[in-house]
Amino acid sequence: MRFLLLILLFLIWISSSGWALHAQVVCLGGECSHIPREYQILGNFAEPVFDRIYTNGFLRSMGENAVLQNLNSNQSGGTSVSRYRLGLGYTISQGQAKARDLYYENSELRTLPKRGVAASPAFSFTANLGEWIGGSLAKQWNLTTHFFPYEFWESNIPFVKIRNTEVNGRVTNFGAVLRYFPIDSGFSFGMGIFQTNQDIYLSSYDRRPTQFRIDGDKRRWIGQNDLFYQSRITSGSLDIKYNFTIGFLSIVPGLGFVYNHGYTAIRASRFAAISRMENPDDFDSDPSAIGIRLTTRHNHRSGFGYGSLGLQIGMGDFSLMTEFMAGKDIQSINLSLQKKFK
Repeated sequence: MRFLLLILLFLIWISSSGWALHAQVVCLGGECSHIPREYQILGNFAEPVFDRIYTNGFLRSMGENAVLQNLNSNQSGGTSVSRYRLGLGYTISQGQAKARDLYYENSELRTLPKRGVAASPAFSFTANLGEWIGGSLAKQWNLTTHFFPYEFWESNIPFVKIRNTEVNGRVTNFGAVLRYFPIDSGFSFGMGIFQTNQDIYLSSYDRRPTQFRIDGDKRRWIGQNDLFYQSRITSGSLDIKYNFTIGFLSIVPGLGFVYNHGYTAIRASRFAAISRMENPDDFDSDPSAIGIRLTTRHNHRSGFGYGSLGLQIGMGDFSLMTEFMAGKDIQSINLSLQKKFK
């Protein structure tokens, strides 16, 4: 059961229109004669975890965390750049929606995170289009791109600690925002496109047997769990910002909307020894094992609005910028150091 919950911790983008679960169950050993047909196993294990404990709302929130974090990593801000600018920053995002833990509150699984979190560094580059195209109109446009491939494992995942589980993976986020600055208005209008990619690998083993039921009979199992999770999502955004400057301080509030199109694909497996029906503590007298393999692909089509508030402190050619973004039940904050080239 630990493995099935781990699957849902890392579901990032799931469709609100439904999903298809494909499963295979293989059983070896004498105890297999006491196990009903495959659909009853799936009914006991897969359906409650996927449908009743972790709701679509929680899974959607996790996906929106990753998208909002990628948007905020762009560091485009709301102040015009006359030539070029480089930036290096770090962005985190967290959702407020929680998973419902109806069955395992008194088990080791209570230590797993209940909220979605996304975080990564990012490198940004901004250019004034007048440097490339020429003309007064082109000088009113900035193009900001960002990119940072981020590899992680158990020791460098910020804010999320999963005990007794090997974790590694890769996050590759990038995007571009084209921003228009009407002359002397303080307003700016941005159009962006973003790609958020995640590959996550989890491997865990049970430290002690876990109880489960088959057709009302108490059983125990202990074994190994493996998960490969992949998500690919493309986002398009529109936003409006207003820049208000007092000396070296710029305050930039804004509003935006993002639409997401992508998918998630998950391949998960659990291989475990199972106890005898007559004695839940007996694994040795009639050795038996069960393997469960779950695969699913989710299409994701969704959009959400967000508000933003940026603060920028100028220090000559350098500036320190932070930007806070918030949608419904999700928030993201970025801190970056930037340098302009005149």
